[in-house]
Amino acid sequence: MTALTHTPLPPTEPPPAGSLRIRAAGEDDRDFLRSLFTSALSPFYDGDHAAHADRVLDAHLASGRDPFGHFSHSQRTFMLCSDDTPDAERLGVLHMVVKRQGTVKISPLILVPEHRSRSGLGTMLLRAAEDFARKAGARQLYCTVAAANTAAIDFFLRHAFVPAGSAPGQYKSDSTERMLYKDLTLRTEPAGDDHTGAVSGTRIRLFRPQDAPGLRELVLRVMRPAYRGVNADWVDALIAGHDRRHHGDLNQKFKIIHVAVDETGTVRGVAAAGPKKGLSVKLMPLCADRPAVLAQLLDQLPDLYRGLGRKLYTHQPPDPAITALMQSRRWSLEGLMPAAYHPDTCTVQWGLTLPAAPHRTGDAHE
Repeated sequence: MTALTHTPLPPTEPPPAGSLRIRAAGEDDRDFLRSLFTSALSPFYDGDHAAHADRVLDAHLASGRDPFGHFSHSQRTFMLCSDDTPDAERLGVLHMVVKRQGTVKISPLILVPEHRSRSGLGTMLLRAAEDFARKAGARQLYCTVAAANTAAIDFFLRHAFVPAGSAPGQYKSDSTERMLYKDLTLRTEPAGDDHTGAVSGTRIRLFRPQDAPGLRELVLRVMRPAYRGVNADWVDALIAGHDRRHHGDLNQKFKIIHVAVDETGTVRGVAAAGPKKGLSVKLMPLCADRPAVLAQLLDQLPDLYRGLGRKLYTHQPPDPAITALMQSRRWSLEGLMPAAYHPDTCTVQWGLTLPAAPHRTGDAHE
């Protein structure tokens, strides 16, 4: 496990004299924290928020050690102030929990109400949180936010946090908690890949007969470990379904297959859409030989199949890379099915609502 440090949080950049400062909290901040926690958290969470403030500050003042934390490695509390003078106005607070799993939780980030509309304050605290988490060796920064706190949720989404799910009644019986995270892992992409997931030289187009050998090889190699019954006959039936697409008859279970091919014509990814009754569209298979190609497919699927139905859904293994890609593209986890496709594997159903558009079939989807 990567060593997790207790280094105090520095500002993201050395600011000029007289400008905003982020500093470590001290004992003289206790009354302010008790008041701010109580006023800001009470609308969304049950519990004694003043006691919560005392607990996190006590852990911070004890060199970050939390005597009651089970997974907490250390806890640190920081104040956003108007300047670096002793009587500077307190503008907000940031509390960070370093977890033993190599992650860091923001718990919480709060601005004083009269400063919440002030541009850049929340961003300054969040950038400082990311800097702290990276210095701590964390691979992920995460938080939970009450669903009713839409301003906070929008703030995190604007800063590249990904929604992971919702938990009704988690901290208050009539409140739903939203879970969000940001991957801090520095990935080195293969040559030609860019940050959007697009792969240089790889394009997505309608399946052609000459793609059959490559599609067969890809599907059998990528899908067999998690899907029983995927064999050469299954792939042949899939291609036959694509050949029936011009009829547009749901009862014939036609398919519309798109492939991602590289500059050599090698099939690197595939998405096969099968329209269902009720205007849903099942994507099976939806797979690729590496995450960047799957990302490219996911980015183009809404346009490829717009007008074919009201929603897309697919069944995927519970792989961390696949899960991160689905969540980052705002697919919703709709179900977890034990042994649905393989006795040793759970299958995840993901769904995505499609934008409305005129119905198109066949080659119009190319």
